[in-house]
Amino acid sequence: MEKNDGLCKHCNGPLIQTRGELVCSECGIVNNSVIISEKNDSHIPWDHEMSPGKRVHIVDGLGSYIGYHNDGYFHDGKGSTLPSKEQYKFRKLKRKYNLRIKIGNHETDYRSLMSLNRVSGYLGISDGVKKRAAYLYKIVTTAENSKKINKISNHIVLVALCLMVSIRESASNAPIRLSEIVNIFKDLGHRVSGKSIVKLAQMLPSELGVSLKIRKSEDYLQRITSSIIENLGVCERLKQLEINKKKYENKLIQLSREILCETNLRARGGRNPYIFAVSVVYCADRIIGKIGAHRQILTQKALADICNVAEYSIRDHHRTVLKEKLIEKINEIVPEGNSEIDESESRFPMLF
Repeated sequence: MEKNDGLCKHCNGPLIQTRGELVCSECGIVNNSVIISEKNDSHIPWDHEMSPGKRVHIVDGLGSYIGYHNDGYFHDGKGSTLPSKEQYKFRKLKRKYNLRIKIGNHETDYRSLMSLNRVSGYLGISDGVKKRAAYLYKIVTTAENSKKINKISNHIVLVALCLMVSIRESASNAPIRLSEIVNIFKDLGHRVSGKSIVKLAQMLPSELGVSLKIRKSEDYLQRITSSIIENLGVCERLKQLEINKKKYENKLIQLSREILCETNLRARGGRNPYIFAVSVVYCADRIIGKIGAHRQILTQKALADICNVAEYSIRDHHRTVLKEKLIEKINEIVPEGNSEIDESESRFPMLF
């Protein structure tokens, strides 16, 4: 029995809830019937109390749902426990319901959303980002089924696109690159490429809200500097120079942002924003070395290995865009007598 906050209509006595009815504890009169639901199960997440059919990222069947998502113990509409035979029957029905054969004509959506769940697990993204990706997928497939848009030949590419859009909408400090998503889908055996994702994004109408927002180099600075600070070689180098890791990271971000602010989008051209950000961080490290009168902490090779980019890309960006900015910044910050760039620690001399 469960005590209720209401009072009896006849004697104002306290009401208690028993067998799905509100009964007065003083006079024993039944005041009302109540339909209850199981909400106190600690292992059921909050969103499972919603309509299961609306949880678009869950691929556990269609139509009416038996109990909650992880529930194996059943009650009737009044909250009373079902008999053991009924428990067995509904448990068996629930198992049958979850089988893939019950999906019917929705095998494509089933496989696509299952792939979304697997990729989301590998990437370690939040549940909100995954739900948003599934929601975007449902929007596009609904428009496709109603023939508002042309038929999509590869729904796995659509899932990858929706996941990329959802990640970019989340405005994370550690954004995931398109190539990383593509590689995980390929590891799972899917034929997905960056070109096919971008092509599909261009084909979809803008009113669907599935469009790739262009990333800027500024978005990747936090991720790059975090990777640098976590590297054991860099930590050892900072320890030898008695430089605080947090201060070094903050200074890298500050100087990198200043360089990027002085480099307009026209000067950056169509360069990969992530690789360009890595090159800017390399220049920021050189400035820190000049300010502290010590050799640079990051070489082109070390930075390329840490950030998983080609060494020649850093060198090319430096030569074509950032060289003059670096010299101007050093002349601006460092005293005149100490503003010459020392090339002794560079992987390649700055002959360019």
